[in-house]
Amino acid sequence: MKKLSFKWFALVVSALCLTVLPGVGLAAEITLKLGHVAPTGTTHDICAKKFAERVAANTGGRVVVEVFGNSQFGTLPEHWGQLKSGAIDLFDQDLGAGFMVEPPPKNFIISVFPYVFETQEHFHRFLRSDLFKSMMAKVEKAANVKYIGYLGDRTPRGFSTTDRKVMTPDDIKGLKLRVPPVPPFVATYKAWGAAPTPVHAKDLYTSVKSGMVVGIDQDLVNVLNAKYYEIQKYYVCVDYMRSGLGCWINADRWNALPEDLKALFLKSAQETEEYVNPFTADQMSEAEEKLAEKGMEILHPDLKPWMELAEKEVLKNDGKMWDKGLYHKIKALK
Repeated sequence: MKKLSFKWFALVVSALCLTVLPGVGLAAEITLKLGHVAPTGTTHDICAKKFAERVAANTGGRVVVEVFGNSQFGTLPEHWGQLKSGAIDLFDQDLGAGFMVEPPPKNFIISVFPYVFETQEHFHRFLRSDLFKSMMAKVEKAANVKYIGYLGDRTPRGFSTTDRKVMTPDDIKGLKLRVPPVPPFVATYKAWGAAPTPVHAKDLYTSVKSGMVVGIDQDLVNVLNAKYYEIQKYYVCVDYMRSGLGCWINADRWNALPEDLKALFLKSAQETEEYVNPFTADQMSEAEEKLAEKGMEILHPDLKPWMELAEKEVLKNDGKMWDKGLYHKIKALK
């Protein structure tokens, strides 16, 4: 198998992505450190803090989870390394980040490719499948971790434009559009006919104002939060990238926990998902409403032609970047 550089994968899972809970009246028997790389207020942070809250409540204060976000423990690889060694106890990150520690073939890489999951329901069925469990088992063994569970959905990715209304791939032809410097994303936009231009987030406003690009690859909620409605007219919900946050714990730490606490950790992860999924859905609805109030037009095109072109890019990598046939196994779960 051709040796690959995985630097660009870290960009998507961090793209794609300290608080201590109030005292519960009794001194905690166990205090755990949970790290993540995202800023305060992001889905990573919301998931981490809700999980910490549920652990404290379910254990009656016996366990306190301290959340350290915003890359306080370093980069994504550094978080994985510290989790493996036990320097930190818990890690909250996009599930696709599992590729970073699993041995070849790195099957979780497939999750950063377009339309592998056609709907959020399709993604959820994958998470509950035996296929997902077998994939995650490789990650657990390689990284000395225990996967605790799914913490919640992230918003799907689409793109916005300055003045072009886009409903079909024909409409996007030649469009100079900012795309994260992630090869699957760039290849997908090229397949659609656009002229993708890698631009770092800090340079977005300047690149749009100068005319270097006239569109931005992003999710709906971030378009609102970053006030891109000030420089963009349309948002196109092609929803080509679907993902969510998982939580892992150091395996040695997990094995040392009493069985009753293990069950409460799993329960806390489930309760976090039950809170975050509708929260994310509400965020998306609210963002669409507020963006419309700000003057943006939200477009919902027929996804079939977008999917057909993107699938050709995915199939080029089947059996090369992941196990042959994995793509079709995932598709069969929808």
